Amino acid sequence: MARFLYNWIIEAHMKKTILFLLLLPLFSGVSFSDELEIVESAPEETVYGSTMTSRPGPVWLEMISKAEKSLDFEEFYVENLEGEILDGVIKEIKKKAESGVKTRFVFERVMLRASAKSLGTLKGKNIEVRIVDFKKLSKGVQHAKFFIMDGKEVYIGSQNFDWRSLSQIHELGVRIKSERAAKNFLRIFEDDWAFAGDASRKPPLSAQAEPLNSKGKAQASLNGKEVRYYLAFSPKKNLPKNLESEIDELLKLIKGAKKSVKAQVMSYSMKSVKWRELHEALRKAGKRGVSVSLVFADWTMGGKNDKAIKELGSSKNVSVKISSIPPHSRGFIPFARVQHCKFLVADGRKGMISTSNWGYDYFYQSRGAAVILEGEEAGKILEDVFDRSWNAPYASPLDQEKIYEKVKRE
Repeated sequence: MARFLYNWIIEAHMKKTILFLLLLPLFSGVSFSDELEIVESAPEETVYGSTMTSRPGPVWLEMISKAEKSLDFEEFYVENLEGEILDGVIKEIKKKAESGVKTRFVFERVMLRASAKSLGTLKGKNIEVRIVDFKKLSKGVQHAKFFIMDGKEVYIGSQNFDWRSLSQIHELGVRIKSERAAKNFLRIFEDDWAFAGDASRKPPLSAQAEPLNSKGKAQASLNGKEVRYYLAFSPKKNLPKNLESEIDELLKLIKGAKKSVKAQVMSYSMKSVKWRELHEALRKAGKRGVSVSLVFADWTMGGKNDKAIKELGSSKNVSVKISSIPPHSRGFIPFARVQHCKFLVADGRKGMISTSNWGYDYFYQSRGAAVILEGEEAGKILEDVFDRSWNAPYASPLDQEKIYEKVKRE
């Protein structure tokens, strides 16, 4: 009898232990193969920089230093400055290339003038650079900003490959540890790489294997919490047929919002009165009772965009602020000190981090990329970044009577 009781107690304890181990992830944070990290560039001498986000310099350097096989960069342009964070990033890239890591860069032809001085710093063993003329494909530009490490990790965000994007401009991006996500981005990269090499080779629109889309979302860990995510790209009509388009997913988020929409974007343009789908989606959200709060950069003001922005700002339940980041204490820095983030958060639970400004040419003619996030943790982080911008001393309510002047950029 004693032996029976002993065996019964041991068996019961083992069952409890197994049950505990199975339930442990529910109480101690999630553990998924995919991991996300939201990364924010905080301009020096400002109040920006959420405690829930990482900084791009250390993130980029860590990713690059881990590379063993390949580094693939698709960027708008390159502009380096000796001694700045990007300078260290480029040195690490060249070091990895020297060790045998195959490194490729794609830059946009329209920005060759900006890139000219720094392209030489990328020359070296195992490094190849191509210039893409995206105008020949869809009348736009290659405006995406992402890189892929070993086909295992991706960084995508508003940061250009520009020293100012790491220390003098407000930016937002995402690090994705996922082979599936990397394969999706690599498809876009390889298509653009081939097109840059031969403009007669139009990117194929055939289906992407293992698409990370709205019907095939992935689970991931973000700050130890469970979220879901998927990807979207632009231009809408030049994508593999089973990948999502940025404009469609952006509109879904706005149209599906029930309580709030908060967005921060550098520029806003309707292009012409013929393209109003985004404009009307925002206004209709306000009309149905959704609180819509928008922050635009001062760079977008002082021209033909003002009318559309003022119309938006006068709509029911829509509030607009214009952000003007003050100059650095050491003096004026050309093409810097600006809100360059491109993200939206809806109802504090869903969000989108993108490389595209809000305009027809970005969504329908230019290359762009985005990550769509779902989950309380993602919403909490994005709202914190937004609220800091909204409440910052540099953000002022849109003045309907003011005649805005163009801001000095260079």
